[in-house]
Amino acid sequence: MIRRGETVFAAGYLTYYMAFGVFMPYWSAHLSRLGLAATAIGVVLAVFNTVRVVSPLVGGWLLDRATQPKRVLVIGALLACLTAVWAGLARTPWTIGVSIALYSLTFTAILPAYDAVVLERLGADRAHYGRLRLWGSIGFVVMVLGVGALIGHLGDRVIPVALIAGHLLAVAVFLFLPTVHSHAVPRSAVREGFLTALADGPTRILLLIAFLQIAGFGAFNGFYTIFLRHYGYSEQLISVYWALGVFCEIVLFWLSPQILKRVSIGRLLVVSLALSVLRWGVVAALPASVFWNAVAQVTHAACFGLFQAASVMLAARFAGVGASGRAQALLAAAGSGAGGIVGSLIAGYLYQQVGPPAAFLGGAGFALAALLLSFWPSFVARL
Repeated sequence: MIRRGETVFAAGYLTYYMAFGVFMPYWSAHLSRLGLAATAIGVVLAVFNTVRVVSPLVGGWLLDRATQPKRVLVIGALLACLTAVWAGLARTPWTIGVSIALYSLTFTAILPAYDAVVLERLGADRAHYGRLRLWGSIGFVVMVLGVGALIGHLGDRVIPVALIAGHLLAVAVFLFLPTVHSHAVPRSAVREGFLTALADGPTRILLLIAFLQIAGFGAFNGFYTIFLRHYGYSEQLISVYWALGVFCEIVLFWLSPQILKRVSIGRLLVVSLALSVLRWGVVAALPASVFWNAVAQVTHAACFGLFQAASVMLAARFAGVGASGRAQALLAAAGSGAGGIVGSLIAGYLYQQVGPPAAFLGGAGFALAALLLSFWPSFVARL
């Protein structure tokens, strides 16, 4: 259940991920409709993820410097909406690249800052994070199914319109966030906070694990829709696959408070990494199997949802009180940013030059490296 006063925070996750539920599964299809080859799509997604290295750091810096965090979030949501309009209208390679870079700068800076605000509000009750975050998964699956149905009737031209609609809803919700006043951290202290976090050995290992794990998602995030189309899957079944993965993620987030009472965060992290190795291996080995692709999507709950919850809480624990903004910014920069760059570029190359299954086999390799790194002694000692 959502507790009193937390409904608007759940709605924030809902609407943010509604926009993500358009971009992640369908933007590569939009770019393909414009005539871009798989390698070019990989480059565009790499641009998006390159900016994600910087944008969370900008968002975290602004949040720690702000006396009214709500202003940072509202302005970010509004700018994300405006840049989404430009990205939807872009047609030439130059305008596609620039618009997607600005879109990433505004859109991806929001989530780590928002996570930090939510975690600070939850305080010692951080196990309840999953109950709020699950509404993001609900928003994602609503858009995946809805836009998938629209594409089946109207074609890929509806994708930019749906993206803009999701962002408009996010702006509306963020305007209703409570105004919370905080003490602005001096600029020098914010800079020193980032450097202190990077000097901590277990934190560096967590960042590297996040980098490898998200890099492993490169083929899935950028090419899963066109991968399934390549093997003859219908638009309806493709949208069902996306929805199935996120539905299982919702269930996991709902159960997360009970799970965290019984299993340590460290063990949950290892489980998510191990299942990621198996997931991408299955997709690569059995691309035409309707059943095994469905099984692989069921594991999304652990591969993404469990990893998201565990890594966010570990970053907050390692950072300590008052540094959550910086911790979440570094985690997003290393994972979604740097990991996303490498993952999308390698997946695009493997998809076109070697073959679609090779892109997912590469993902299994990244996940395996992350799994092995999770057993590093100094990291295990801090769990």
